[in-house]
Amino acid sequence: MSKNRLGALQVALAAISWSFAGVFSKSLPWNALTVNGVRSLIAAVLLALARGTAKVRMTKGTLLGAAGVALTSILYMAATKLTTSANAIVLQYAMPVFVILFSWIFYGQRPSKKHVIIAAFILAGVVLCSWDGLRGGNPLGDALAILSAVTFALVFFCARLPGAYPPDYSYLGMIFCAPFSLCGLFDPGMSLNPAHWLIALGLGVCLAGGYFFIARSMSNVSPISAALLANLEPILNPIWVFIFVGERPGPLTIVGAGIVLVTATVYALLPAGEND
Repeated sequence: MSKNRLGALQVALAAISWSFAGVFSKSLPWNALTVNGVRSLIAAVLLALARGTAKVRMTKGTLLGAAGVALTSILYMAATKLTTSANAIVLQYAMPVFVILFSWIFYGQRPSKKHVIIAAFILAGVVLCSWDGLRGGNPLGDALAILSAVTFALVFFCARLPGAYPPDYSYLGMIFCAPFSLCGLFDPGMSLNPAHWLIALGLGVCLAGGYFFIARSMSNVSPISAALLANLEPILNPIWVFIFVGERPGPLTIVGAGIVLVTATVYALLPAGEND
């Protein structure tokens, strides 16, 4: 398997892992900060075990990448409490636009016409997929979601910075978020219910799995490619919710999901070098 195809597969596995979080979070009564802290703590332990070490190389690139990981998680969780879930996920997945912009400004990598077209199709599909929920938003929540798109872009952009190592900054970002687990001490929804802790474990596994695969994809595909293919996550999320929770998607959701899946598949199957 070529590096290009392997990288696309790794990004797809990351998106699949992250996408299951929606199913788990619907069944957990904790507040957003508690969920973020506990799942990050679990993910940090799992990533340390997968890496075989808790050590990280403290470089500027690693610290910036870790800040991107941590801020994305915090901002997204805060946004979901203030605005609709649909607004939060759609605005966060404007992320490829910022990856393309950062790569153009800092790397001199001018976006190709193909990248612009692919990004447009994927963003259109994500908007259609969440169209039914795109109302009743909150200006502050929407602003935080847009900021999360910027910080999420850093996760991909930092992969090519000198001295940055994605497995290190993915793990370090989880460490930065872990202290928020202490919010559970003041969370009225927090309890020792075993079912809730199993759900929290599932959320931690989803988060760790996503960052495990996305970190490894960065050596095989460009940040722009990874950012575009990661848009599978908001499409798969409502599919799992439909299968496991029974929430039936509307026709626009199905059309939007189809657009993203077909576009991402075509993009991933392009010959090596054509989607750099």
